Amino acid sequence: MADLSKSNPYDDWADIYDRVYSYLDHDFSMYIDQAKQTEGPVLELGCGTGRISLALAAAGFDVTGVDISPRMIERATQKANQRGLSSKTRFIVDNMLDVQIDEPGSSPKEELEQKPNGQFGLVCFPFRSFQSMLTVADQREALENAADHLRTDGLLILDLFAPEMGQLGDPRDEAVPFHVRDVEQDDGTTIVIWGQNLWDPLSQVNSARLIIEGLDPSGLMLYRLYRDFDLRYTFRYEMEHLLELSGFEVEAVYGDFDGNEITEQSDDLIFIARKARPSPMKQ
Repeated sequence: MADLSKSNPYDDWADIYDRVYSYLDHDFSMYIDQAKQTEGPVLELGCGTGRISLALAAAGFDVTGVDISPRMIERATQKANQRGLSSKTRFIVDNMLDVQIDEPGSSPKEELEQKPNGQFGLVCFPFRSFQSMLTVADQREALENAADHLRTDGLLILDLFAPEMGQLGDPRDEAVPFHVRDVEQDDGTTIVIWGQNLWDPLSQVNSARLIIEGLDPSGLMLYRLYRDFDLRYTFRYEMEHLLELSGFEVEAVYGDFDGNEITEQSDDLIFIARKARPSPMKQ
């Protein structure tokens, strides 16, 4: 069982996360479309402040969101209350590796004599949340736990960033911050995001840093924040193999949220997989 008493880097994101990523809505339609195929309910693993969970709830689905950060979960719960979606959502502080939810929306149990009874139609790992699993063992455990929570023939969807071979291991990524984007805010201020990466080709872990600068309308800097986090990058066929080893059948792989094929220019790898039916020999 994960030790949730330890502080984690995602707590530091809670107050700024929604402002930094206020531009993100390009993935809503795909998650909603997949939820419609299964008719829900939905389990989101690594839900953060509830960006995807609340979009799914607003579309009519019952959603359980899990995140290891208490402050992220607190913010998600506040947003659900503010939007009148508290009856459609339940947010739980736990680890995606071993959270156990016996029924949609119920509290996780400390100990279960058997694996959770899979009741969810869709389990999702949106916006790179799966990449916080930094070892193959943790990746397998998270995927197998997701499969345990899915009903027979339920769907899994996750997205990763597409590794760019020319960038992996580039020392300039660590030495010189690069501009990621500007994010205009409703109050007239601007958030400017810079990035740095330290690539480890042996572990396939990127130690990332985002530098977040807040500017007033005249361009005067109001604040500068540093947020560090690690992500494990995974290649397409490696991910397909992980899914198959963990109890899934891959149905589709896309290069963007419009459902287009993967190309050399793709920024995303989006996997849709179905929980495999147990072999008759294993029943």
